[in-house]
Order: sequence, then C-alpha cells, then structure tokens
Amino acid sequence: MKLRRKRYLIDKKLQLRLLVYNIIYFLIIVSVIGVGLFLPLVIELSDGNLDIMQQGVVADKILYLHSRLGPVLLVIFLVFGVHSLLVSHKIAGPLYRFRATFQQVAEGDLSKVIGIRKGDFLLNEQAKIEEMISALRAKLSIVKREQAVIERVVNQLGQESAQSGDLKRSIAALEECNSRLKKELEYFRLTDMDVVNVRDAGKIFNPDDQGK
Repeated sequence: MKLRRKRYLIDKKLQLRLLVYNIIYFLIIVSVIGVGLFLPLVIELSDGNLDIMQQGVVADKILYLHSRLGPVLLVIFLVFGVHSLLVSHKIAGPLYRFRATFQQVAEGDLSKVIGIRKGDFLLNEQAKIEEMISALRAKLSIVKREQAVIERVVNQLGQESAQSGDLKRSIAALEECNSRLKKELEYFRLTDMDVVNVRDAGKIFNPDDQGK
C-alpha cells in the first residue's frame, strides 16, 4: 500500500527550526553577495575625485543592481523556503513513524513494521530499526513457545501426578512460575504467524516423545 501524507508539517517544531536555520544561512549568503557587489560601488561613489557625471554612472550601477537583484533574490528565497519545507518533510515523516514504532515497542507491540514513503530519507535507520525489532521478535517468539511447552507440561503433570504431597507442591510451584512467566510475556504482541507457532508449540508437545 502506498503511503501518502496530507500534511506537510508533520513535526512543526522540528521543521520550523530547520526552516529558520536555512533562512539564516540564506541571509548570510545574500549579505556576502550584497557586500561583494555594492560595497565597491559605494566606496567608488564616495570618492571625492569623481565628477558629477562619473558619480551618476556609479549611482546608475547601484540602482540597476538593486532593481534587478531584489526580485531575483525574492524568487530564490521563496523557492528556497518551499524546498526546505519539502526536504524537512522527508525527514520529519520518518522520524514521526520511528517515534510511533518506539511507542508501540514500549507498549509491548512487536507486530508492526515501519512504513515510510518512497523518497523519504533515513532509509538506513529504518532498516536497522526493523532489524532490531525482528531480532527481538524472534527471541520473544522462542521464549513464548518455550513457555507454552512449560504450560502444557504443567497441565499434564497435574493430571497424571500421584497423590504425593511433595510432587504436588513441586507442581504447584512450577505452575506459579509458569503463571508469572506467562503474565509477563502477555505484555508483548507478536505477528499472527508467531502467535500460531506459539500455540502449535503448546499443542504438539508429547512427554512420551522425550524418552525416545
């Protein structure tokens, strides 16, 4: 499914901060260009050895540059601002998805994947986060399968145990341990395929096979 964003200000604080930085850089560049173009003419105009005609020529140059350079810089400023907003959108969008994924992981949900748009930045970071979540999901899937086997064993021992008090107490302790482990593992949510594997692990265990 192709992802589309209707809003260009995904993270207003971040994107506006980046825009302000770019505007500052733009103003610095414009200032350097302005000084390089106008300062020599201003110095030349202030030369007392120039006659009226020469001063008029220099003044015409200043007015010409001012009249031409102003509109050009304005257009460049607008294009620069729009471009900065679009570029920041390609950064803020993935960061927004990353934060949402981090929150899901913090809540124990490992079943989601990070979806970012084609052309967005931070693709390498997305791959590393996906790798981290996949590794964690695999480890938890193994732990949940083992817990399912333990639960199956506990149930079978409870059904087959004799009336021995020591054995019953051991089984009760194992049941409590299994219950605590199961409660903690229920905090995490895996993919549907992992859930099926966990259920199958609890169903297919046969203690008679352990001695074979």
